[in-house]
Amino acid sequence: MHPVAKKQRLEVLIGILGFFTSMAFISALVGIVSGDPGVVPSLVLAVCVVLSVLAIAARRRVVGR
Repeated sequence: MHPVAKKQRLEVLIGILGFFTSMAFISALVGIVSGDPGVVPSLVLAVCVVLSVLAIAARRRVVGR
């Protein structure tokens, strides 16, 4: 795959993950503020953050070529 195409696909993935990470953060925050913290929203947030970091690292590897 061409490096520019790979970079663009990773940027789209980062954008999608960023959206879902922000939604998971809001969901976890609302649960904490309302006094009903749950494990599931926190785990979803953690998974989204890890996937976002991995996607950003992959983009840096592609750009670094």
